[in-house]
Amino acid sequence: MTLSRRLLLLSLVAMTAVTGTSKVIVTRCYPSPTPHPNGRGAFHRSLLSLLDDLPSAAAPTGFASKRTGRAFARGLCFGDPAPGPCLHCLSDAGAKIADQCGNASRRAGFLNDGCFLGYADTNVSSDGIDIGALTISDDSVPGIHAIDVLYFLGVALPLVRQSANGRVPAADATATASNGDTARVLAQCATDRAPAECDLCLSDAVLQMTTSWGLTADGVQGSVAAVLGPDCYLRVEISAPPLREKIRRIVKDHIFLTVFIGFIVLGAILALVAHLCSLAMRKAGN
Repeated sequence: MTLSRRLLLLSLVAMTAVTGTSKVIVTRCYPSPTPHPNGRGAFHRSLLSLLDDLPSAAAPTGFASKRTGRAFARGLCFGDPAPGPCLHCLSDAGAKIADQCGNASRRAGFLNDGCFLGYADTNVSSDGIDIGALTISDDSVPGIHAIDVLYFLGVALPLVRQSANGRVPAADATATASNGDTARVLAQCATDRAPAECDLCLSDAVLQMTTSWGLTADGVQGSVAAVLGPDCYLRVEISAPPLREKIRRIVKDHIFLTVFIGFIVLGAILALVAHLCSLAMRKAGN
């Protein structure tokens, strides 16, 4: 199953409104968790040691892959987090995946809106772990139209090429919507992915966001949208500029209308002053 199809299917069941501390959490265990007849086997003992070591290895850069003689694991922190939050996210993921997938699972993945952690009994590609999600915040942004969304995602395409070429693990850029709001676009690939894999993953993420980010009659549903997976991460966050900056942009973008309104206001003020002066002179004459 291709990545784009997996993301499409999984997003239907894993789409979550991200507000406050709520998180999307997806776990996949292969095979399904079952009690181990002899307690903890050699693979499970190796795995626990690996899951203990992986977070500290990944924290400085946001990604790491490690293996022992019997287990292989990789972890990816989404975005460009500081070492502390990355360490905390992967440590929490390691504890949850070990608890939820049990002793008999030879391959598993755990994903939330901060990081991904997966393991296997061999050094296999994460394509073998069907896991991914699309998150959209539950607020709305007025004045954002389909052309703006396409523009934001168009800004993401050069970032895809930067990440795919290994120039940066996480690349970001900003774009300005037609209503003056600013969007920050971030694209990221796990550093162990080949350029072609990175390009495919992020391109599919762009497609997934294009088809799933809901437009309303007067705006877009969700100021933050993100596609999360074991190999890449794409995020768009829209924020309104401060009121003073928004007024400045409106004046700049509609300079002739602003001047015209200014003349009307000035004329009205002068007419009012002239009227008051006329009334004052009449009273003085009487």
